This record gives sequence, structure tokens and C-alpha cells, in this order.
Amino acid sequence: VHYSNGDDIKFFARVELGRSGGIPDVAAFTIILYCLFIVTFWNSKQESEALILIASGMISFFSINPYLIQLVYWRIHMIEKQRR
Repeated sequence: VHYSNGDDIKFFARVELGRSGGIPDVAAFTIILYCLFIVTFWNSKQESEALILIASGMISFFSINPYLIQLVYWRIHMIEKQRR
């Protein structure tokens, strides 16, 4: 059984928030997509609120999904590395 401590959180922050980490890339990609989304629906009709909510949810899902998939592989890699 592995118990977490402050070193684990520091390691995760150093790896994921660093220059080659996944979180800054996901944040930048999400910001770019939402900017394009705002420009697209800037002068939309008042009846298109549902479309805007659905599009916003799709952007959120497809922005975070690659990171979540990568995170699973990262955990597996860390577990295998720990066993060695």
C-alpha cells in the first residue's frame, strides 16, 4: 500500500505543470477553443441558448479528454517503475 505525502504532490506538480507537462497544453488548447467559440456565437440569435450550452459542453469534454487518457498511462508507467 502506498501512502501519499507532500513529495508525491510536489513530484506531480513538477511533472505535470512543467514545461513538457500535460496541464499547460490542455489549458492553452481549451482557452483557444473557447475564444473561437465566443467569436462564432458572438451575435447569435436569442433562441440558440441550447446550442451554445451543448457546444460549450462538447468543447470542455474534448479539451480535457486527451489529458485524462494520458493520465491513466502515466499512472500505469509510475506503478511499473515502482515495481522495478
